[in-house]
Amino acid sequence: MIKTIKQCRICGGDQLVTVMSVGQQALTGVFPKSLNERVTSGPVDLIQCSSENGCGLVQLKQSYDLSEMYGMNYGYRSGLNASMVSHLHQKVKSVIALGILQSGDLIVDIGSNDATTLRAYPQGVYELLGVDPTGVKFSSFYPPEIKLASDFFSADAVAKAVGKKKAKVITSFSMFYDLEDPIAFAREIEATLDDEGIWIFEQSYLPAMLRTNSFDTICHEHLEFYGLRQINWIASKTGLKVLEVEFNDVNGGSFSITAAKVGSSRKPNSEILQKILKEEVDLGLENTKAFDEFKARVEIERLALMNFLQQAKLDGKRVCGLGASTKGNVLLQYYGIGSELLECIGEVNPDKFGCFTPGTLIPLVNEEVLLASNPDYLLILPWHFRGFFEALPKLKGRSLIFPLPHFEIINL
Repeated sequence: MIKTIKQCRICGGDQLVTVMSVGQQALTGVFPKSLNERVTSGPVDLIQCSSENGCGLVQLKQSYDLSEMYGMNYGYRSGLNASMVSHLHQKVKSVIALGILQSGDLIVDIGSNDATTLRAYPQGVYELLGVDPTGVKFSSFYPPEIKLASDFFSADAVAKAVGKKKAKVITSFSMFYDLEDPIAFAREIEATLDDEGIWIFEQSYLPAMLRTNSFDTICHEHLEFYGLRQINWIASKTGLKVLEVEFNDVNGGSFSITAAKVGSSRKPNSEILQKILKEEVDLGLENTKAFDEFKARVEIERLALMNFLQQAKLDGKRVCGLGASTKGNVLLQYYGIGSELLECIGEVNPDKFGCFTPGTLIPLVNEEVLLASNPDYLLILPWHFRGFFEALPKLKGRSLIFPLPHFEIINL
């Protein structure tokens, strides 16, 4: 079922202005197992809260069925992406380096997927809990010492798993932008957190998305596109305060927020926070100017790739893809790329072998089999992990196409 929102998901304002659309899209995280398997499809439009005294949030106009998006067909698994594993392990090292954890403290990871993050902590030292509605699918990856609550996050879900104990650290990576009600979620965080605990959450950063032409971040799952201004708004309504912000290149540009209870003794890095807020205002995010320029740049990149693929076909060249990702599915559908232009896509996840991309119905095959067939070009769909692909020994001597942030072909 598809719902169209009438009010801002954060402040409730009813002045919502359309800023961009990526058109009709089949659910980008669902990989059909046959050509005639039905996958829900619908519009994916971005709107901005422009209400007076509102929050300015850029958000998805539609809301899609959670059980469809996060069911057993959900295709993402953290542990299969070496770059993401490295990133998550580094996040854990940073948490430990803060020096706030003691033996026996409770650590909760929300959207824990296959427990990649939690397995990076020293085992037997802390009480570790993963909360994830798709967790049952990945339960075999959870060692006995890591508890799993296969449910959507709430203070009650945590209490059922660990009792009344409060969390010293809560992490939620690449999921805070997936929430229908971020305010309610943050209140549940506040209720779960120890008085001196911290919540670290990381998600796509709107200014970075615009800067890197990462329109493929816009999908059914991602309901909010945050700047620091909106994070501050949420914190102010839920008994929390923002302490620190860090930026990285994950998923086309993300920001990692450290927050705590408003009564915590921990102090915000006010100088950095004010600097970021000023930069966001200077970008022109208060009106449609930034998005108008963004759309024009995206169209240039679309035409560049489409012209190349059509010419390659005329020249009898084989072009295949690497990495069947949610972002890749957005790009394929928005550009209009099907199996007539992209023969197949190589995958490392055995669960996807024999499946097809949603909407565009490009076959997914074992990456090793694909590489052995020596296609002329490889379109890298998870382009934001460019460094990882460029360093892969098995891609030496091959021609790689990176569609974004700018269309580019490189020969390794």
